[in-house]
Amino acid sequence: MKDLKISYLPTIFILCCAAFVAPDFGAKWTLKKDKNGVQIYTRPVEGSPLKEFKGVVNIRTTVESAKTLLLDLPSYTEWNHNCIESSVLKINSENDIIGVTLTDAPWPVQDREAIVQTKVVEKNGSTYLNMTALPNYLKAKDGVVRVPEMTGFWKITPNGDGTVKIVQQVRASPGGRIPDWLANSAVVDTPYNTLLNMKQRLEK
Repeated sequence: MKDLKISYLPTIFILCCAAFVAPDFGAKWTLKKDKNGVQIYTRPVEGSPLKEFKGVVNIRTTVESAKTLLLDLPSYTEWNHNCIESSVLKINSENDIIGVTLTDAPWPVQDREAIVQTKVVEKNGSTYLNMTALPNYLKAKDGVVRVPEMTGFWKITPNGDGTVKIVQQVRASPGGRIPDWLANSAVVDTPYNTLLNMKQRLEK
């Protein structure tokens, strides 16, 4: 199976528990970027150097097309920002997959590897791809840092006008030490570029 790449925060990311739909609670969201139809919000997470992020975009596509792209891990190298490797480890069903991704981090920070399970859930007219990290699923590679914790989801909702609203929300612990400037970039620039690339790809 073809290798693929991922982004700084296992936007990397990708995967989760079937019945889990992440609740929207905690600190207040702050809009950090609003450009080209993509909005990125962040909020602090107690005890973590990384803020939680939420990205929002409307795309002229179908729910099925968006879902298919998000479950196509080998395609991540083509549109998921800073994704350098990604592959499927196990297919439990068409709506339940486990994958491994590698995120390229700038020197001298070590690349981040994430093993994530994604499960698809339909709820209240929306399609959720719930994600959770499985840090102990495989032995970690030498020279990279395994992401120890990540939860999040993709939410796809039809707008009724030929477009869908896509929300990506992720809370993660990157493992190891990372500089503040990289942490801030990871939760703003990475999801922004990923969602913009996704929009351009699906609207071709």
